[in-house]
Amino acid sequence: MPLGEEFIILALVFGILIGTISSLVGIGGGILFMPLSIFIFGFSLKEAIVISLFSMTGLNISASIRYMKMRLINYRLSVLYNLWDFPGVIVGAWITTIITQNLLSGICGALVIFLGILLFRKNNKHNPEKNHDNKNDKNSNNNGKIGVSSPVIASISSFSGGFISGLGGVGGGTADTTTMILLGLDPKEAAATSEFAMVFTSISGVLIHILFGTFNGSLLWPTIMTVGAIVGAQIGTYLTTKVKSKLIGQILAVFTLYTGILLIFLMFDIGWVN
Repeated sequence: MPLGEEFIILALVFGILIGTISSLVGIGGGILFMPLSIFIFGFSLKEAIVISLFSMTGLNISASIRYMKMRLINYRLSVLYNLWDFPGVIVGAWITTIITQNLLSGICGALVIFLGILLFRKNNKHNPEKNHDNKNDKNSNNNGKIGVSSPVIASISSFSGGFISGLGGVGGGTADTTTMILLGLDPKEAAATSEFAMVFTSISGVLIHILFGTFNGSLLWPTIMTVGAIVGAQIGTYLTTKVKSKLIGQILAVFTLYTGILLIFLMFDIGWVN
């Protein structure tokens, strides 16, 4: 358990940094909050999970409010991803009781790395920058369309993202945003839609842990990290208006590869999953 004012300042700064990066590219932040809480601050696995979920909830809500004002969220697609994320998480958690979690983590890691490579290739192709400033744009995601080329594949992708998250507690948001882009959604819209969809997932996770009394430590650390994440989310969503969609896609591709490598590490018991 970290002690001292320097750790409080450090937690706030890291929360801001993670919130900025995560909201910009549309990831939940778990792939950054979890290793930070365990390896830097010295929290236990159970404590790190709760701190991560608290921070992600603040991050997701903060980013979603800003993205709603920017009219970048595809609400129908977010509902579709939410519908299949939950079953995926349940199946992923259940299947670890049947098959060795290490093996499954390695397989999922390889698949996520493959998605990252596909995203890198897609980013290298010339795609015209979409104008997001025109609120009356007929192609806006708020016009009721699903926004991707194949709703069926989107459903499978959503289930897979939940499945991956159920295995190791990380990577679901990264997989969701990546597949949205691969299915044709603009990176900025994919980031906004994914952040909105993750609000419900992260809130549910926090409520479940509160219900089962998983976290018995001080609320200071989740609060500090969450405050930082909320501030960072506002910075990240602001930066969305300043950077090109291609750059967002490239940053996301890096995090997708990082997530895949992290899952493969878990296969060899390098990480926090025993």
